[in-house]
Amino acid sequence: MVRKGCIRIVGLACGWSLLFLPALALPAQTQKLVILAAAEQRPYIGPDLARQGYAAELVRAAFKKTGYTVELRFYPAARARSLAARGEVDGFLPVTADTGLTDDFLLSAPFPGANVGLLMKRGLVVRYSPDAPKRRVETLSALRKYRFGMVHGTALTPELEAADYLSRDYVATDLQNLDKLALGRIDLMVVDKYAASDLMILNRPHFIGAFEFLNPPLFRSAFHVAFSRHAVRHKELKTNFDRGLAALQRSGDLADLLRSNGLRVEDRSPEGRETITIGTVNNPDMLIMRSLSAEFEKATPGVHLDWNILDEHSLRTRLMTDLAISDGQFDVMTIGSYETQIWAARSWLTPLDGTPGSYDVDDLISTVRDSLSYRGMLYALPFYSESSMTYYRTDLFREASVTMPTRPTWADIQRLAAAVHDPQRGIFGVCLRGKPGWGENIALVSTMVNTFGGDGSTRSGCRRSTAPPGGRRSASTWISSPDSAPRTAITIATTRT
Repeated sequence: MVRKGCIRIVGLACGWSLLFLPALALPAQTQKLVILAAAEQRPYIGPDLARQGYAAELVRAAFKKTGYTVELRFYPAARARSLAARGEVDGFLPVTADTGLTDDFLLSAPFPGANVGLLMKRGLVVRYSPDAPKRRVETLSALRKYRFGMVHGTALTPELEAADYLSRDYVATDLQNLDKLALGRIDLMVVDKYAASDLMILNRPHFIGAFEFLNPPLFRSAFHVAFSRHAVRHKELKTNFDRGLAALQRSGDLADLLRSNGLRVEDRSPEGRETITIGTVNNPDMLIMRSLSAEFEKATPGVHLDWNILDEHSLRTRLMTDLAISDGQFDVMTIGSYETQIWAARSWLTPLDGTPGSYDVDDLISTVRDSLSYRGMLYALPFYSESSMTYYRTDLFREASVTMPTRPTWADIQRLAAAVHDPQRGIFGVCLRGKPGWGENIALVSTMVNTFGGDGSTRSGCRRSTAPPGGRRSASTWISSPDSAPRTAITIATTRT
């Protein structure tokens, strides 16, 4: 079993063009188009999120079930609500249930929304029961001795609003509260757990592992789509959205949408069986592993495997979420050798000292085994090992009268790519993994840094890799290499190269 706060690692993975007035009916050809204003609320919805986030995916999927297509237009929250209130769009999202909306809007059926709760420093002993969300008033009363950190202007639940006996400290941003929590100036921070972890990952990585989120979230709230009563189709759209949403719930597609975005799904373990939740990347090897689950469960009837398959970027973000707030969402994760030793040194992982005799640890390639070990203890087991290499088409090289050297340099690669580059014929000189992300383009850039003499493994190495010659030469080579790549290189990810 995994001890609290640790993860057992068993894998290595490497505006407007037209204005539609409410008094006018839409033309027949656009009757099935729904235009919604949206306000960013990361990580659930946002213009820069993958597929614009889980909430955007869900709304599109629900409407698709009843034959509609959706166009989302992002605005600041007040602007989105104002446009919808005047009927200039069909509605806006996301919203939480609020009696102040009823005059202008008709709310959809609810769907999973924000996960607001309490964040504390690890080591603080707080009595918090699994049914706390059902007993908010009692729970808050029991926590009256603690100092609460909140953000000005944030909508509060009625129970929290009424708890005037609580010691509250208000600031302008969640990031300020994170700093105060780290310094011990507040004891409990009211925050969405995913927003807190993302702030740490992006702004305070040294806080990762220092905090714990009290699960389940005390102030979890559902999202709704608010359909404008001043838009002629508001009743029709609400009815059809609700039908589509119900269909997604029945089919399990709603749960899959949550999983694919790295968001927690309510535990629905088969009765009498222990569920092991796995977070893994969506590459072919891991999909094969999932397909073998039935065989494992047949041989181990007391265990149910719950697979969460995510793209590379989402997986790494949610793995860090698990560590940042001690969330415990995953029991088993697939990570890379780079993380293994670092995470083991911080006591985030459980050593694998109980492998069965049939698993010959000494049969592992020594360099792979060493990369997954810390102080002589193995902390991850490899499914496969990866290395960088260059493939090239011999027919194109013959046609261009060029030859691949036995030990090519990056200058050679650039020269050869330019020689065979012929975009008029649909031939591009080089295929680059250009999608931004640690497990995407940085996986290649990091090896280029090593090639040019940089070393990112130590603090002094990091300085070398960001200074001449290593960092500067590798960066300039990377920037110039796409001259021979297709314009879509920035979208090419791990699974496409």
